[in-house]
Amino acid sequence: MTNDDVTERLDFARRRLDDIRALIAAKTLGTELHLRQQLAQEFFFHVVGAIDVLAQLVNERRSLGLDSEDVSITAVAKKLPPNDPLASALLGLHVKPRGQPLPPDSYSPDGYLFRLYNYRHQVTHRRRNPFHFQLGSTSPSFALDPRDPKGAHSKNTSEDDMQRMLDLVASRCAGAVGLV
Repeated sequence: MTNDDVTERLDFARRRLDDIRALIAAKTLGTELHLRQQLAQEFFFHVVGAIDVLAQLVNERRSLGLDSEDVSITAVAKKLPPNDPLASALLGLHVKPRGQPLPPDSYSPDGYLFRLYNYRHQVTHRRRNPFHFQLGSTSPSFALDPRDPKGAHSKNTSEDDMQRMLDLVASRCAGAVGLV
């Protein structure tokens, strides 16, 4: 496992975001339902997948001895010494949205991380569409929390929110890789 394995996943996500941007530019994101779902699934899968690959990389490089089937960000962080800065860097890449409310500031780094995991779960496991389309709008936005169908929508376009999520994970992964 190499550092490039992490960045490769992020590159895959960038490609899916570019594909979504192309559909938005062509004004077909709202009509290409299956393609939109596929691209959203792949984007969120690859962004979160980069975090999973990072956990595998740390397990191998630090010789933590976790079986590859048991590796997760939290499992790896728990195996590290409590004062190891890598442990907190790894935990800064994980959130569990199940049963938790949307953070008060959904545009903060923690808010974006929460939304990333929540969107990944909703799009991949429940086939929910987080995109919100408004008549006359040039680009859709996301429901801030797709678990709440009557809830608020992002003040940003979906592509801007996706870019912020990707940038956040890329930055935090790079910081963690620097500590491996």
